[in-house]
Amino acid sequence: MHNVLLVIPASKEPQRAGAAAIELARQRGGKLVALVVVDPNVPSYAASTLSDVGFMGEQVSEQVSETIVREQHTRAAALLHALAERAKKEGVVVTPIVEEGDIGDICRRVIRTHAIGSAVLVAEKRSWLTRFLSRSAAVQLPALSGCEVRVMEED
Repeated sequence: MHNVLLVIPASKEPQRAGAAAIELARQRGGKLVALVVVDPNVPSYAASTLSDVGFMGEQVSEQVSETIVREQHTRAAALLHALAERAKKEGVVVTPIVEEGDIGDICRRVIRTHAIGSAVLVAEKRSWLTRFLSRSAAVQLPALSGCEVRVMEED
């Protein structure tokens, strides 16, 4: 058995990468661990930008940050639910995980905890991340060392 990790940015809906990860888990006879990592800095960036240009005060800024965090978690849960439904049709069990924090630390822990053998990373098409990862993902991402790594671009 060979479990597969699908790492999804909170802002993406992984159509091609999701299908590829489901197929890989099915072929390997393992489960799919679908991980959405919420960037904890996004709400503060948005609130800070709005505050800097004079759109809101400090109290409103906190409310906006809390709303953005809730929205990211809600969106991640819905995305993982839809992915799990697709996988279920293919006979693949999905372990959905939504976490906030450092992606390296989270991936290291998930890989160890769930006996991951392959990882599928979702990247935006033509982004700096895609170019960075495509050079040598195993070398550039030590948290994924020991895993077969595939980088999938999504629009």
